[in-house]
Amino acid sequence: MKELYNDTYFFKECEGYRDFLSSGGIKLSRRLSYVYGKVYAKKPQKVLDIGCGRGELALAFALTGWQATGADFSPDSIKISSALKEKWIKSSPQMKLDYIQCDAVSLPFDDDVFDAIIMSDLVEHLSDERLEAAFSEAFRVLKKNGTLFIHTSPNRIFMRWGLAVYKILGLLNGVHMPKDMRAALPAGLSRQYHINEQTVFSLRRKLLKAGFSCAFFEFKKNPHYVYYFLKEDRYIRILNRIYRFLPLKHVFFADIFAEAVK
Repeated sequence: MKELYNDTYFFKECEGYRDFLSSGGIKLSRRLSYVYGKVYAKKPQKVLDIGCGRGELALAFALTGWQATGADFSPDSIKISSALKEKWIKSSPQMKLDYIQCDAVSLPFDDDVFDAIIMSDLVEHLSDERLEAAFSEAFRVLKKNGTLFIHTSPNRIFMRWGLAVYKILGLLNGVHMPKDMRAALPAGLSRQYHINEQTVFSLRRKLLKAGFSCAFFEFKKNPHYVYYFLKEDRYIRILNRIYRFLPLKHVFFADIFAEAVK
């Protein structure tokens, strides 16, 4: 699996790479900015980003003044993120930032260490067995009353039913979308990488099983899927009317954000 998550993946397939490259790693993508805001509101002092990828989110927390650790099992991830640290520590020598290579199912930390843990775009890349083990490890190293922040996309119900609605909408407006819509998506969203897409219901079960006392969920529209197939704003306006009259977020919203409290 490690060979899948290489330089090519992080700089061509992994969401946010354009923002990363254009800003030298200092600008966060739409998705990471939202995660940053949710974590920032809790004012944690010690943060762990599991599946840190290129490392820009951990960097943002370190530049905020918190102690941040980025962890990833990919050697290329740690190579990229370590170079990022070297770039920015020159202007911010006081920042507390580390990147370590490790597996999410076996974290090299003592119990009750972190105020906040992040798993952004990690969940869908782990098998069910490994995901449950990763949640248990996150629970172990999180302090009491600490929070696990999750972003995962796409919501499995959206992929099953939401894309079908897009397809029907397209046909009604003279747009013939691919028969196999998943196959038409970029490689980074394929089953090769997304081996375990979730729903709110499956995530809640796994988090409670790991020991978390409660979990809060939020849906967000992901413009990527909409624009990728429908292309034009007039279709987006039609979809917005559908959302207004059929508030079925499980069906129409691709992104799931979750907070689970220890």
